[in-house]
Amino acid sequence: MFQRQALFITITVFCIFVACPFPTFAQYSESAYDLGEVIVSATKTEQYQSQVGSSTSVITRETIECSGKRRVSDVLAAVPGVSITQSGAMGGAVSVDIRGAKQGQTLVMIDGVEVYDPIGVTRNFDFSQLSTDNVERIEIVRGPQSPLYGSDAMAGVINIVTRKGSGPVRASYDLEAGSFRTFREAVGVGGQAGRSSFTAQVSRLDSDGISQSRDGGADAYRNTSVSGRYDFSLSDTAALFLTTRYIDSESEVDDGAYEDDPNRTNTYEQFVGRFGLSQQLAERWSHELSVSGNVLDRTDRDPADAVDTLEDETSRFRGDHKKIEWQHNVTLFDADVQTLGVDFEEDRGASYSQGQFFWSNTQSDRQTQQSRAGYGQSYWRLLDDRAIMTAGMRVDDYDRFGTQPTGKLSAAYAFPETSTRLKANYGTAFRAPNLYQLYDANYGNAALQPEESVGADIGVRQSWEKYRTFVDVAYFHNTYENLIDSDPVTFQFKNIKEASGRGYEWEAGFAPGERLELGATYTYTKTQDKDTGQPLGRRPKNQASAYADWRIASRTKVRVSGRYVGENLDAPAYNTNVNKKYAVMDISARYDLSEKVELFGRIDNIFDREYEPIRGYSGMPRGIYAGVRGEF
Repeated sequence: MFQRQALFITITVFCIFVACPFPTFAQYSESAYDLGEVIVSATKTEQYQSQVGSSTSVITRETIECSGKRRVSDVLAAVPGVSITQSGAMGGAVSVDIRGAKQGQTLVMIDGVEVYDPIGVTRNFDFSQLSTDNVERIEIVRGPQSPLYGSDAMAGVINIVTRKGSGPVRASYDLEAGSFRTFREAVGVGGQAGRSSFTAQVSRLDSDGISQSRDGGADAYRNTSVSGRYDFSLSDTAALFLTTRYIDSESEVDDGAYEDDPNRTNTYEQFVGRFGLSQQLAERWSHELSVSGNVLDRTDRDPADAVDTLEDETSRFRGDHKKIEWQHNVTLFDADVQTLGVDFEEDRGASYSQGQFFWSNTQSDRQTQQSRAGYGQSYWRLLDDRAIMTAGMRVDDYDRFGTQPTGKLSAAYAFPETSTRLKANYGTAFRAPNLYQLYDANYGNAALQPEESVGADIGVRQSWEKYRTFVDVAYFHNTYENLIDSDPVTFQFKNIKEASGRGYEWEAGFAPGERLELGATYTYTKTQDKDTGQPLGRRPKNQASAYADWRIASRTKVRVSGRYVGENLDAPAYNTNVNKKYAVMDISARYDLSEKVELFGRIDNIFDREYEPIRGYSGMPRGIYAGVRGEF
């Protein structure tokens, strides 16, 4: 059903674009209307947020530094439509999901590289390991995005972008210490030299942490991260680029909720890289050719101890993903972009488990899954740039289950006289089964088919420039078919579920003066498992956030922020436990000691609220941190 809808809608719209005459493309003054930040992820080309139909958010470097947050997931927690699921404190697995979707149905990228776990149970990315070090911006696109990105982009896309070198070459340092014997050190270098621009940073985090389970001893966490970007201008029309990120961490973990373990550890090692050429072939024609890869190696070691003398298990999972993509952008007139591309992807993975008992000893030999895809997108600015229309279509061809077409339509219409913008988005999407679900020795099922979805949203943004105020509201509705879950009889994975999610997002901002800025978000999400009638697990109906940025003096900036998460069912398929609602408040401050030295500090969970993001797993208590950063 979804495939037929995608083909019919996208072909129809493409025909309309070709058949209809186009009006004059005069552009109204940018000063008359707030166009927002430039975003690439929504269309794979640079466009202003106001000139795309999808619901988007852009988190800038200034916002990241102002928040004081050290993990990308903590920064994302304030974005409308985004929910965070965390099993334990430092080092505990963190999933970031959009609009009530399941784990693995939101595509996460670092510099355009898909960073999911090819051999993971749900294929999702673990945000617990990703710091904000050397991150320039984070782009979030909500709604189905498979026509541009293929598998996993059912609920949206999150792209983390590494900083690009600019200005004279300079070195930087960042030192921090605080609660739970937490220490962080980072050094970096970046700038421009001739035709080259680059950034490189190395950071290290060590913490004794707290117990992941409700009762138990502290679980330590260690993380070393290396990131970099290099750009080289071959000529005025051609450039090479290289981005890399390496993560090496070790976490002390517990056996689960309420189950302390004194000597269980997880290790995590990941390398992400992308190399390519971007070139302007003609005045109206550019292209980009890139090769990217993601290699992930993780282990779980649980030796015997005094608490459980029968334990002695080791599991290892190693997977990699590589991709070759060639994208072309062609401008036919002065207000359009036609995007065409092809890509080839390959996932490989293997795993083994070894324990004291024969049923603990399993091995899944290395398996491979390949896909090829072609995609096209037509983007138009019409009616003096008031109207934006986008239509896209993609066909993925997998060696395991054949072709998977998807399509997307989006539109936006601006009333610059009143600073009003309407937006709408509709699309189909899918998620391919991963190697673990297909080939695990105990639970795999090679006959699995892709999960499929249809999603739509509509919204309005109203600004009042005179009062420096805006309100942005969007309604969304998503339906899912062929969801992959464990069969209750055989315990193997099967396509056995249907689900839906709907709700609305609300965001507002107000700047009553030059030194004060206020903001708030609220998200209502109602999900339903069509088979049981129950809500999906760990999907709160109500979430909210708020912040106040205050420049007390020319050198001092303070941010106070808070987050509320409503109660939600833990795992409806297995229990009736409820994760209780909670709210936490943080404060951070920065002081410019000089032009090149800054002092900073923050207090997380100011009022030391006790809470559990997931029943049985501890949330972080109050923590106090301070440090200094500078450059030379």
